[in-house]
Amino acid sequence: MAPFLFIVESSLPLSARIFLTATAISTSSISTALVSWCGAPYVVDLRRLTPAENGGIEGVEMTTLTLTLKKLTTRVYDSDFLVETNRPFAKWELPLAIQLPPPDEDIVTAGKAGVSGEEETVAETFDDNGEVIGRWIVKWGEGGTGSCRGAGKVLR
Repeated sequence: MAPFLFIVESSLPLSARIFLTATAISTSSISTALVSWCGAPYVVDLRRLTPAENGGIEGVEMTTLTLTLKKLTTRVYDSDFLVETNRPFAKWELPLAIQLPPPDEDIVTAGKAGVSGEEETVAETFDDNGEVIGRWIVKWGEGGTGSCRGAGKVLR
């Protein structure tokens, strides 16, 4: 629409045409940015990772798109690390802290905790070339507690 404001004959002064063009372009840019922000957590492809292809643990692989429609794939190596979230437009997230149950309650899940002080990669985000751009790492504490942090650009 912007080029037509300069081509079509009109009684509007040049400054008004420039203002209308800038308004049209900025409105388009802002609406595109809002759609990108709202759509960022939407998963376009969700794939279950079977224990056979994921080191004996069931995981999840989620594909999202950037504003420029490039694929970002987040692979969560253990689906027990996904928790429900209160964030808008999202259902799950990787937690900032985790507490696994004691062995007498659930021996399988409790066995997933690492040794105190050990760090473990829980999830990784890959760009469309398959290169790792971010990791979600848990540092294990005593009794199955873990504090998590991101390294790089990981999609939580």
